[in-house]
Amino acid sequence: MSIYEFDEEKEMAIIRADERELGREEGREEGLEEGRKEGERRIAVLYKSLLEDGRTEDLRRTVEDDAYRSMLCKEYGI
Repeated sequence: MSIYEFDEEKEMAIIRADERELGREEGREEGLEEGRKEGERRIAVLYKSLLEDGRTEDLRRTVEDDAYRSMLCKEYGI
């Protein structure tokens, strides 16, 4: 390609597409991090609630049983 064949509009469109993709990737990473933090917060609240209510057997079970943990989160409104 010579200098005379440069298509500025085409190049700018490529650059904008690359920037959009980079923004999407950054947005996904931020979203995943927020999701992790929210999940950790929910689990901490559930565990604290179970301990406060003296439900240590339920707490033990939540560590291994995802469905049971989800049920307890619903029960506690978490």
